[in-house]
Amino acid sequence: MGTIAEWPHLGIVLRQPETAEIVGGLYAFDELNWLFVKYLVVPEALRGKGLGRQLMGEAERIARERGYLGIFLDTYDFQAKPFYLKLGYEQFGELEGDDRTPRRFFLRKVLSAENRRLGT
Repeated sequence: MGTIAEWPHLGIVLRQPETAEIVGGLYAFDELNWLFVKYLVVPEALRGKGLGRQLMGEAERIARERGYLGIFLDTYDFQAKPFYLKLGYEQFGELEGDDRTPRRFFLRKVLSAENRRLGT
């Protein structure tokens, strides 16, 4: 563990332009040389404008800058799995659901070694 740097948690806010009120954003944290995206929130009224893509792009930029192996996250069957797949994430695991429990998917994006630490 001594060879793996620990970085601070990551928060990127999405603000309402007129009021500067925080209306969404992204929260992630360090997981042994991976960035784990815990929350990505874009209000329904603002979806489809590329804001989620921008938030994930900024998280990826920071992950590359920090030299992470990649980014991983989880999502449910009623959430945004197709969104993450379009961004180049791949599914690496799944938990089954039932009538009371949604299916849960685990996705990752491995960052190429040549682009890590270069921030490209």
